[in-house]
Order: sequence, then C-alpha cells, then structure tokens
Amino acid sequence: MKSGKLDPAENMAIDEAIFQGVIEGISDPTIRFYDWEPSTVSCGYNQEIKKEVDFSAIKRFNFGFVRRPTGGRLVLHDNEVTYSVIAPISNRLSGNVTQSYLEISRALIRGFLILGVKVDFEKGNLSSSNQRQDSNPCFTSTSRFEILYNNKKIVGSAQIRKKDALLQHGSILLNYNQSKIAYILPSMNVAERDRLARYLSMKSISINEILESYITFEKAVESFEQGFKKCWDNDDFYTSNELNLQERKKTKFLLNSKYLSDDWNKRK
Repeated sequence: MKSGKLDPAENMAIDEAIFQGVIEGISDPTIRFYDWEPSTVSCGYNQEIKKEVDFSAIKRFNFGFVRRPTGGRLVLHDNEVTYSVIAPISNRLSGNVTQSYLEISRALIRGFLILGVKVDFEKGNLSSSNQRQDSNPCFTSTSRFEILYNNKKIVGSAQIRKKDALLQHGSILLNYNQSKIAYILPSMNVAERDRLARYLSMKSISINEILESYITFEKAVESFEQGFKKCWDNDDFYTSNELNLQERKKTKFLLNSKYLSDDWNKRK
C-alpha cells in the first residue's frame, strides 16, 4: 500500500486501524509505505515528552508531533520513506521480536541493493529491549538486525505485538540524516545542540547522501516493494492503495479519539 504524504495523526491512525483489523481477522496482512506532511517528530509509546521535546522549537520549525503506538525513541520524519509491516505472528514472522526484525530487515536490504546501496546488519548483541530505552534520539544507537551503511544508521524501526499480530514500522532515511533533531530537544545550550547535531550526522545517513543520482520517494518505494517480493517470494502479495470499509471507520475513530488528542500525544 502506497499512502504518500499524510499528516502525523492520520499516518498513525491508519497503521493502528489495520493492526486492529489483522487482530480481528478483518484486514489482510499489509506492507505500507508513506511519508509525512508536515515533517514530524514522533515519540515512542513510553517516552516522557517533557524530558524529550521542546514544543516551542517544534512550533518554530513548523514540525508536526505525534506519539507512536510502538516503543522506541524520538525520530524526525523529514522527507523519508516510512514503512509498516502489519501481519499475524506466524509463518515467516513467527518467533520472537528479534527474529521478525531479521526477516523484515532482509527484505529491506534487498530493496537497498536494488537502489544500488550496499547495507548491512547491526551484528552486535543488543536485543529488542534496546528500543524501549527512553533517553536519546532513535538514531544515536542501533539494535541487533537494524540496517547500517558504513556503520551509520539508515533505518530506525520499532515494533508492537498484541495477541497474535505485530505492527513494525520504521524510518528509511531518504534525503536527510537525523541531525536536525538536536535542535528540538529541551534543556540544552547552543554548544550542546551543535555537538549532538554533529554526532547524529556521524551516526545516521540518508540514501540521497550516498548515491550520485537523486532517488525520488516513488523510486525508493518501488525498489522496497520489489525487495519484499523478491525476498518473500513464497508469499502472496495483493496490491491495493485503499483501506477497506472497516479500516476507514477505525481510522476515523482513532483519529478523533486518540491521535489528534493531547490526552494521547502529551500523556506523559
């Protein structure tokens, strides 16, 4: 499913609506690609935003803000490709969180190779519990089986599981690294922000910082779609860019009751 640019609340509501539908057996397993309008800062489910976000800076940069249903840490979604995999925990995606990360990362790596970007896994021993840490932005560290280019993080992902289904989504950096996020963190002076921005530039990298020929959002999505199809070649794929009726109803409900609400977005 290719959703293009949507606002932050709608992006998260759609992901959760499909996730609920998969749990209830009324939605098909879905791989979705999308971007954000405006560029958006998202925080993880468990983060205390007063410690993580300077909302005056969010306003100054004209960024959106939303709390994700998944864990993980602060991410700036800025002209990127965001993916979500929403499916039962079975067959290819059976096993623990780390094993499903590995399967999804293999498909993403195939997509990178189609684009001409040679990436690799993080081979360390950091487990999925790393994504639940609250401090520091997402792209300051890597968990096992996350994707790197020359030891720089190019994809940041997080996962939630409920009953017998999972939702994993992540940021594939297309045009910018994550250095801008240093300027929306609270309680830092100018020198500290500049130092963190330089560090984030060393720790993260985007596709268009690597390749000589500019890659559009559409071209990147096409390559990652092909990556999933080639890597998961025994799976059935159905192409649809429309939500079903129940998913549309759930999306509308979640928008109004959750993702447009400060009770959710600023609850901690």
